[in-house]
Amino acid sequence: MLCRCFCSKSGTANSYDVPVTPPIMKAQNCETKDDDPRIPLTQKQKYVLTKNWKGIDREVSAAGVEMFLKMLSLHPEYYKMFPFHSIATSCEEKKRMDECLRLHGESVMKFLGQVISNIGNTENFFELINQNGRYHAHKKYFKPELFWVMEEPFLHSVKLILGERYTDNMHSIYKTVITIILSELEKGCESELKNGQIAKD
Repeated sequence: MLCRCFCSKSGTANSYDVPVTPPIMKAQNCETKDDDPRIPLTQKQKYVLTKNWKGIDREVSAAGVEMFLKMLSLHPEYYKMFPFHSIATSCEEKKRMDECLRLHGESVMKFLGQVISNIGNTENFFELINQNGRYHAHKKYFKPELFWVMEEPFLHSVKLILGERYTDNMHSIYKTVITIILSELEKGCESELKNGQIAKD
């Protein structure tokens, strides 16, 4: 996801000043009906999703922090891959206050928000994801399957932030969407690795 994660092959985890994200595509308005079978949601479910996501948008930084803290609590070995690796042994309060973690989590959640906002425009939706998946292929240490470690933390964060607005119906919708996103990110990354013959250390 758009982030400062998994330092580039020529960089280090502390290279904060180096741009590490590709430019984000501008969304295009699309009024046509979109029933792409790759997105098994009804038009109503897509509408409800984009409306519900506004609750995350209002607390995007907190959502990002919660998502990454959850992921790193499950996989502490991945701290070394991030520029905020130094907080690995810090107390919970200090981790939550870390500016680098906050900015990182925020950028990832904003990317997910942009993808979700384009769910009615199949071309943009999949291109945004594919572009980001290809981008991660150039990250040192990164492997395509690592995208999946974010599934549970994402759902955990969304549920925590939305509270009672996170109904069983919304859980089903978010579960479907994050599965699609992570699957397509993995495919994009694998394709770039294969086509570009990128060597991994």
